[in-house]
Amino acid sequence: MQEIELDRQCDIPLQLQIFQYYYQAITHGECIAGDMLPSIRELSRRLKIARITVTLAYEKLVANGYIKSRPGVGYHVCFARPVKPVGRKIPYFKGPAPTSLVPAEVPVDLYSQPAAEVYCKMGIPDPNAFPWSSWRKWNNAPSNLKEQLVTRYHSPQGLLSLRQEIVRYLRFSRGVDTQSENIIITNGVQEGLSLLSQLFVLNKLATKTAPCHVVTESPCYSGAWHIFNYHGATITAVNVDKHGLCVAQLPEHPTQLCYVTPSHQYPLGCRLSLSRRKALLLWAQRVGAYVIEDDYDSAFSYEENPLPALKTMDTQDRVIYAGTFSKTLGPGIRLGYLVCPDALLPAVKNMKGLSNSGSNWLLQQFLADFMHSQVFYTHLSKLACEYEVRQRVLFKGLQHLFPQGKIWGHYAGLHLTLMTSLSPEIIQQLRARCLLSAVRFDTLHELKNGSEEVWEGHSAETAIFFGFGGLNATQLQKVLMVIEQELPFLT
Repeated sequence: MQEIELDRQCDIPLQLQIFQYYYQAITHGECIAGDMLPSIRELSRRLKIARITVTLAYEKLVANGYIKSRPGVGYHVCFARPVKPVGRKIPYFKGPAPTSLVPAEVPVDLYSQPAAEVYCKMGIPDPNAFPWSSWRKWNNAPSNLKEQLVTRYHSPQGLLSLRQEIVRYLRFSRGVDTQSENIIITNGVQEGLSLLSQLFVLNKLATKTAPCHVVTESPCYSGAWHIFNYHGATITAVNVDKHGLCVAQLPEHPTQLCYVTPSHQYPLGCRLSLSRRKALLLWAQRVGAYVIEDDYDSAFSYEENPLPALKTMDTQDRVIYAGTFSKTLGPGIRLGYLVCPDALLPAVKNMKGLSNSGSNWLLQQFLADFMHSQVFYTHLSKLACEYEVRQRVLFKGLQHLFPQGKIWGHYAGLHLTLMTSLSPEIIQQLRARCLLSAVRFDTLHELKNGSEEVWEGHSAETAIFFGFGGLNATQLQKVLMVIEQELPFLT
């Protein structure tokens, strides 16, 4: 092995040069396990550098597992080189091609790359929604419990502490009376939909009966539509109007699942009326269906007496309630939950265990402690007040710009829907002109997934979606100003 040479003119520290020299020698096999390195005194004398420089380089090699220090003996190499694969060629045999997989479609309304424009994106909370100060305080505090959470497997159903806090939260905020045993923590609502879709579709395949029949809204959240469609379910899309799902159009034949967003329909923003909620539950009993109630953003309600959740009206245990913390804390934490009927609980719990053995337990415990301390409820209250201010700015601005239009979704949630008689072609012109000014909004054209065809056949209006959760008041004013500037140029 050639003598080490230091470049005293370059910007790389001398200790790092020594480390890199021995790192390359060890990993390339020039120094093998058992070889002794020069002593610190000897190497510092040969290189004419301070001993501390050599000491720091050797300590870095020790920390990375390349050498060991033996008191009274010195430093020796302990890194064993990986075995190189033998370069034998595999003989060629002509056979069938490997299986070709059809990729599933994903919801384009959720997954988009960050861009420079002011984007009225639906479903996005405030960038500062996550309680960083509470997280830092909790995360920096030493705890034996955290060690157990990181180094052990726990119930795939989720931590009991978090499930108990969710029970309390649902009773307080939505009037849902349930037990911790009926709650399963998921990686957001999307995983809950995936678990249910797999279970019901696979059950039909196993019993060799008719394909799983699923009813959805039209239009429908793309994440639900694509997951049901990819797993091979037969989907019936039922029209939505200003009062929510048109229950009179529900099919009167055996159905396994019905997916709805009754509190703030996604994406149109309307809410399911009380009479239709009752009718939907009666229909579910007639056709043998379970109803998935996706209550994704009802934490932010702008009226004094919001309508009760479907789950609170369910006396026959037919409603699967799906909730999420994506809108209250942020989508990045990937925590949601299902409130499962007793009959479904064992199957969903076991499928969750097979899928990923459970969701992030450390974040679960933080959230449980955060909710238990009551700071969570103060956090929600502050967010709701801020969102209500933004919603009013956007609502009044759209009313001024589109006096003949109708605005849906102002009861709750993080987006408004403008229903206008302007043609889709004119709205696309408006959208293109706004994009030139770095302002972006979406229409049903951008969210197409197949579920919207029934609604388009019944409605002569164009739907434009304005998310305000991720934008501050100044940005919303810019959106309104740009639209106002571009409206006179439309043909």
